[in-house]
Amino acid sequence: MALRDLEISMCPILSTVSSWFRANEFVAIWLEGLALLAIFIWDRWDSYQQHTETLAQMEIMQSQANAAKDAAEAANANAEAAKLNAQAVLNSERAWVEIKLGPPLPPDYRDQDQDTSTDVFECSIQIENHGRTIAHVETIQIGADCVSGPFPQEPSNFTTKNLHSILGSGQKETISGWTANSFLEWRAILDRAKRGILRITVKYRDVVGTSIRHETSVVYVFQNSLEDEPEKVSSLSVYT
Repeated sequence: MALRDLEISMCPILSTVSSWFRANEFVAIWLEGLALLAIFIWDRWDSYQQHTETLAQMEIMQSQANAAKDAAEAANANAEAAKLNAQAVLNSERAWVEIKLGPPLPPDYRDQDQDTSTDVFECSIQIENHGRTIAHVETIQIGADCVSGPFPQEPSNFTTKNLHSILGSGQKETISGWTANSFLEWRAILDRAKRGILRITVKYRDVVGTSIRHETSVVYVFQNSLEDEPEKVSSLSVYT
């Protein structure tokens, strides 16, 4: 009976409230608008909170990625430094062959087909091992070209000798002789129409890394004369 009485007593109140809202419909619309505005504001605030959390997570992920990248770069740098140090040790111990022009060979040591004229530049070709280990000298290539333009990448007129000689640390050896009349167009050099290019290349190996073939190459230039000592072009020298 109590619940029934409560329902009966509430009916007039609900009826009165309903009648009031019908009589004041604008108030209901205003309250509904406030509710929608509150819902919108809450939704925006919730989205902002989620966006802020997402940005924070992204910053953490980015910082972790940067840390991983920095660690990888540091590891690569350490590996490269170790590689360079190891190569520096090898370079300090390996053979280093240098080419020089020396005095002419004595007559008894000249090749039979070598011109013995004294009116042109004549020299011997010497090699010296400046390294700390033994050099196994394999070949020597001597090229003599006449050019009017840029230096050729490779000589077109050359001879190659197989040596297979052993050169100890600090040792020097005379391996060939050469005269300026080896230029086929020697007159063009004297007429200043061309330059004479003498290119000498020695290939060798050392005991530190026998699988690596090293090369030393030097270039000399004759201009206007075949009697004077040629000029060495250091920028074209090769040491590997």
